[in-house]
Amino acid sequence: MLDTTEFYRSGALEVARIRASGAAAFPRHTHAEYVISATLSGSEDVWLDGKTFCSPAGTSTVYNPFAIQASEYDRTAGTTEFISLYLEPRLLADIAHANGWVSRESAQEVTQGVFDDEALHRHIVDVYLAARSLHDDGNTRPDTLEYDTALTELVAALLANGHTHTPHAGDARLSATRLDNVQAFMRERLDAPVKLDELASVADVSKFHLIRAFKDAFGMSPGKYHMQLRLIEARHRLRAGATIADVAFALGFYDQSHFINAFRKALGVSPLRFAKA
Repeated sequence: MLDTTEFYRSGALEVARIRASGAAAFPRHTHAEYVISATLSGSEDVWLDGKTFCSPAGTSTVYNPFAIQASEYDRTAGTTEFISLYLEPRLLADIAHANGWVSRESAQEVTQGVFDDEALHRHIVDVYLAARSLHDDGNTRPDTLEYDTALTELVAALLANGHTHTPHAGDARLSATRLDNVQAFMRERLDAPVKLDELASVADVSKFHLIRAFKDAFGMSPGKYHMQLRLIEARHRLRAGATIADVAFALGFYDQSHFINAFRKALGVSPLRFAKA
């Protein structure tokens, strides 16, 4: 049996979390999109353009548009669970062109097959988590910074996979002045999420270069860093006696629930308990 337990659509990307048990199988078929999957548990036997592969937990599969594929699942390995991303060719082309990795805005083939690549697997999961966060409570939310970051890193990984000249080449550092400018921009905009293209414009670099530079300098993505700044301001306001509702509204959280969850995740305590202390 095949069971799609989660499904999200964000523009030119669809994200599914699927559970396969028993005699579940996908017969030979194809997609007009890139299909990129991360196996979370169990094991998948893949048939791809006349070749067979095994994709156990921790590995990833990559298919180009219109590749002929089929899957069966190893019942002896237990229930197989995986995340699949269906990425329209124009989205990959747009991201690649915007970051200067290709000269033309046209789709291209990536290296396909099964890959035991921890970084690629992590990037797929990151896109899934970012897409899920956009659809919390069934509502599409406007905070796209982490989603854009995850997609950019995934496309870089797909283009780098198996190639000598990759998007990862080059120096990830930014001058102190440029980083200071980005930080200042973030601090001036604590009342709402910021966008990755805004930050890249301030730094005058590509989105991918900015992501790498931020992770190199601070050990976290621009989105997570900006969230930390907003939560620091939230603590100041709660200490000063502001209500949770007022803080959530003033700092641009979607609702009180979003603020409470973000606060608890970062500090291990609810804002109400923090304020009472």
